[in-house]
Amino acid sequence: MEEIVRNLEKLGFTVYESKVFCVLFEGHLLTASEIAQKAEIPRSSAYDILKEFVKQGICNEIQTSSVAKYEIIDPAIVQDKIEKEIHDTYQSRMTNLKDSFDKLQPIFRAKEMEAQKVDVELIKGFNKHRYAKQLQLWSSSSKELLVMAKLEGRATAEADQRTIDFIKNGGKVKTLYEASPNFKLKIGDEWKDMTTDSLVEFTIALTAEGEEVRLTENINQFMAIFDRKVVYISLVDPTISRYNRSDIIVKNENFASSMAEYFEQQWNKAYTPEDFKNRNTGEQK
Repeated sequence: MEEIVRNLEKLGFTVYESKVFCVLFEGHLLTASEIAQKAEIPRSSAYDILKEFVKQGICNEIQTSSVAKYEIIDPAIVQDKIEKEIHDTYQSRMTNLKDSFDKLQPIFRAKEMEAQKVDVELIKGFNKHRYAKQLQLWSSSSKELLVMAKLEGRATAEADQRTIDFIKNGGKVKTLYEASPNFKLKIGDEWKDMTTDSLVEFTIALTAEGEEVRLTENINQFMAIFDRKVVYISLVDPTISRYNRSDIIVKNENFASSMAEYFEQQWNKAYTPEDFKNRNTGEQK
């Protein structure tokens, strides 16, 4: 019996409720006094519990000529009632959990104490946290994204949905790429080495949704400037493995403004995709 009482407590019953529950299952047409005696609990507590059990549909109250008696209803029905209550409670808590965090997420660290603010962050190594941090900074931006990057690895010519949404919501995206031979473009189902023509086609495709793109011959570091408030720099050193390199995040508007000026200087010296193509065509002749 003690084990059953402990199990019932885990379901949410109090100790007294668990004891009354067990007595009801064992007996038939018992008075509140008899139930209190068998359960070894105060009579007043037994009355209150029985009244609640009747309300919940766990037991029936039968009025006799002299006294009220109680009996448990069909155990299968009781089990169904408890299962439904557990399920409904779970669903309600899950709904409240999701609703609460949906409302909490936008104010995450919104009221960060001044003394706890960090103006420089360091990320070591090439890992998922780096990309997640970039997305977090972008999600908190609304006006402008300036990017300087090397064309390395592989990519498709399809515009990133995040970029499309950012521009549709009034944001401005300017990307300055280094034209690199160490790059493959997915055309159809095949990865092909980049040529001047395919590079131009790739950059033109990026501009289809409003992104501004220019090409340059050399970019030393990856840099992204968010709303001219935050600067993300990936330190590039050919002598260090990419998995051991460091990234720096600077949250300083003066620094961001200076880096934006540097970006604009490099942007003005860079080539539009068409100019880049014409330049390389002329050199080949």
